[in-house]
Amino acid sequence: MSIITWLQNRRGDLVWSTLVIVTVLLPLGGLSLDVPRYFLLRSNLATAADAAAAAAAQCVDAPHFQNTGETRLLPDCALAEARDAFAASLHNLAPATYHPRFVGMSIDEGRDEVTVRAAGDLRLIFGLTPAFTVHVTAVSRYRMIVR
Repeated sequence: MSIITWLQNRRGDLVWSTLVIVTVLLPLGGLSLDVPRYFLLRSNLATAADAAAAAAAQCVDAPHFQNTGETRLLPDCALAEARDAFAASLHNLAPATYHPRFVGMSIDEGRDEVTVRAAGDLRLIFGLTPAFTVHVTAVSRYRMIVR
């Protein structure tokens, strides 16, 4: 019995069914698990980066503003507040699974903006592909209001 006749009779149905399951259905099943995990990571990173940027913008140097009238941030305070807010915002994200990290913060005093960058690594359910990294950026403006 040749392979072609074996594949054409009813005993070959199991082979074709197995090939369809392995090549089509298993990868689609993996994607149905991986895509929601990607969006969960991205939304949690965006929320944490937003919180970090807003917290950093609270570190305005008030005495300097009172003396000169220009706004500026205290860099050490802003970085510490941003890191603390970032860590506090990720309480429901498993660090062993998603590997979230605070990448950095920059202050643009000309535009009165704080920019926070964060990233997280995600491994796919089927570990045949390498991990990929999700990057997010959040910008917060700071200002002083004279009353």
